[in-house]
This record gives sequence, structure tokens and C-alpha cells, in this order.
Amino acid sequence: MHIGFIGLGNMARAIITGMRENDSFRNASIIGNDHNMDKCLELGERWGVTILEDDVSVAMQADMLMLAVKPQALSVLFERIVPVRKPGQCILSLAAGKSLVWLAKSLGTESPIIRAMPNLAARVGSSVTALCANDQVIEAQKNLATEIFGAVGQAVWMTEDRMKAFSTITGAAPAFTFLYLDALASAGLKAGLPKNMALEAACNMMIGAAKLVLKTDEHPASLIDQITSPGGTTIDGMHTLKALGFEHAIHEAIAAVIRKDSSLSVEIE
Repeated sequence: MHIGFIGLGNMARAIITGMRENDSFRNASIIGNDHNMDKCLELGERWGVTILEDDVSVAMQADMLMLAVKPQALSVLFERIVPVRKPGQCILSLAAGKSLVWLAKSLGTESPIIRAMPNLAARVGSSVTALCANDQVIEAQKNLATEIFGAVGQAVWMTEDRMKAFSTITGAAPAFTFLYLDALASAGLKAGLPKNMALEAACNMMIGAAKLVLKTDEHPASLIDQITSPGGTTIDGMHTLKALGFEHAIHEAIAAVIRKDSSLSVEIE
């Protein structure tokens, strides 16, 4: 069983790192190629990835082939690899905006295809990865994909119609979260705290708040009620956020990402 990677950028490196640090993949055969030789050498030396001479060679040998290239690069890539792909190969695409139907039009309607949308937290083993598959994918291939993304966090299977909304929250919203964290740290600096102290406090606060929601199963609104008190300080901050359109801004940001994702979904003629 060969697990192949075409593209060895940040996400591919995070996934490979998680796999190699997991007992299930410690000795697995991982092959790959990237136009950047420095990336190839790093993964070859550090994690024992067998670097092949080109993407065609990877496509010829991989049993599961992960496409970790930009969506705009897929059409040209397919021209090279489709004629030589290993029979029965399962394609695992990380490309945003490229549907199972779009992929099948290039790869063939009988091709087993899985779409995966991990997020940046894969770097620290805490990704939440959305997964969906076409009808050609067998249970063993689904199980392998679950194991791969389980090595870098949590894998969640769903129907494709939920992918855009789910992957927007898990994939793009971390950037919004980083913006929020930086704003909290800057506010702490303005209030007299060293910025690093304020940032660390904000990060740990956010981790704790998220754990509280997950472990107690209480609705966020209920937890807000437990923090705010009549005439207290927190309620003043909450009213200020609402007056400045905090919730509306989040809704609009998520909608903007979904619109952009949809614009990438131009079907093949």
C-alpha cells in the first residue's frame, strides 16, 4: 500500500508529520513529489518520504493519491496523470471549491474520490477535517482516510452539500480567530499588560471557553448568562460588541468565504 502526495506544501507536510507520529503510519510507504526540491529533501530526510522524479511517477504507484495542490493547478495536473493512474486508485483531494462531480469529469466516473478539508491546526494535531466521498469509494478506503486525518485531529464525514458551510467554519474561521486573539492582546497592551502576557491569557481563555461548551453541552447563550450579571462589567462589553455589529460581521465574513468557494466551482464544459 503506497500513500502518495502530489504537492508537499504546508498542509501536506502537516499531514505527513501527523502520520509519522502515529503508530498506524510509522512504517507506511509514503511517496511524493513537489516542484520545490527543498521541501522534497526535508520530508525525505526527516520523515522517510520516498521522493519520486515527477507527479506522473507518483500517480502511477500510489494506491491512495492525495492531491495537495492549488485548485487552479488541477486541470493541468490531470492532463499529465489521468492517462497513467494506477488502476483502482483512490483520489483524495484537498482542493477547495472543486466538487466530486467536477473531479469525476476529469478523473473518470468510476474513480473512487474523497474530498477532504483540513485546517491549519493540523500542524499541532488539532485539525477538524470535513470529509465526503462519491459512491465508488469502498469502506476500506474511507477507513484509511479517517485514519490519515485522525492522525492530525478529528475527521468528520458528511454529505457534500454540507462541506462549504462546515469547512468555512473549520478552515477559514481560524483566521478570524487569530484576528480576534491579536485584538485581545492589543487591548491588553493598551490596558497596561505586556502583549505576550495578554496573548497567552487570551489563548488559554479561548481554549477553556471552547472546552466548557464541548464538555458541558450547554448552549453558548446560557454560558453568557452565567458570566453577565445585572449592572455588571461584562454586560457593558457585550452591549458594545452588539452595537458595533460583532455578530453581523461574523455572519457576513462566513457568507463571503462561502461565496468565494462557490466561485471556484466552475464546472468543466
